[in-house]
Amino acid sequence: MRFSVTNVTVLLMLCDTPPQRLPQDTDYMTDDPSSLSALLRCWLPDEAAVQGHAEAGAGQRLSPTLSQVTRWMRDAQHKLTVHRAALQDGHAMLLATSLDAEALGTGYALIGDWDMARSYWLRACHYGLQLLRQASEQAHPVVPCDGLRLVVCALAAGDMSLARQVICLQQEQAGQVRLNRLAQAILRALLLWLDGQGSQSCHLLRQVIGSSRADRQYLFCYRGLLAMCWALLGIFSADAAMFNAGVMGQLAVHHHWALGRAGDSEEEFICLSALAMINLGQLQGLEQEVFDLLIPQGLVLARG
Repeated sequence: MRFSVTNVTVLLMLCDTPPQRLPQDTDYMTDDPSSLSALLRCWLPDEAAVQGHAEAGAGQRLSPTLSQVTRWMRDAQHKLTVHRAALQDGHAMLLATSLDAEALGTGYALIGDWDMARSYWLRACHYGLQLLRQASEQAHPVVPCDGLRLVVCALAAGDMSLARQVICLQQEQAGQVRLNRLAQAILRALLLWLDGQGSQSCHLLRQVIGSSRADRQYLFCYRGLLAMCWALLGIFSADAAMFNAGVMGQLAVHHHWALGRAGDSEEEFICLSALAMINLGQLQGLEQEVFDLLIPQGLVLARG
């Protein structure tokens, strides 16, 4: 069955996770509804608002022109060249260089060059790994959101080994803002899972989900990470329905984030985090049931 994020009403129905899926342990559950659809109903506009966006022309956002993609790639290549030259001169430009490589990889994905897309996403990870190692030596940790971004790039490129290296090198930090605390919790859950502590990993994700409230003030990034928690919980617990619902949530959040933008950046047209979750799920043998233009099928791994 093929699901799409274009119909919000259908999306919310598909994302409805029965309450019994999540244990109702009072030590970490709140009084808020514990279903992904409850969060999405609060976060996303109603169907009439979505139709209004489409009638205004926002519905064309999934089809960037070749000239747009060419310009984005040219800009990313220029920035990458400048920042790599700065690296050779001893300047601390690893983070910027990693972001440039990620953007260039996304550009290649938009024109269907899967090998080059994976190559540049892996380059982004390698630049990030250098940054993580330097941060460890100098006691200046990389913020969790940047660490999680590297993991997403590695998984989008289909390299679980590289993702593991990033997860193991990322240092935990205290006193972070809410977004970084959530990213740190996801990285910790991934590390527990990689260490064979699946039950503890699932418990941590349930804690995160249980403490989340349907708040419209959440940033889109925060909403997307919460949806990622559902996808990961489905993967770690081998629950295909929860996994696919989580991916649907990621796509829905990304879709409405892009509707509010000018349609003039490559990142709006591919949901890299959803691709990463699909690939991780595929490696664990879960069936992909969510198909959308935001997830290029040429970059989806075969089921493991």
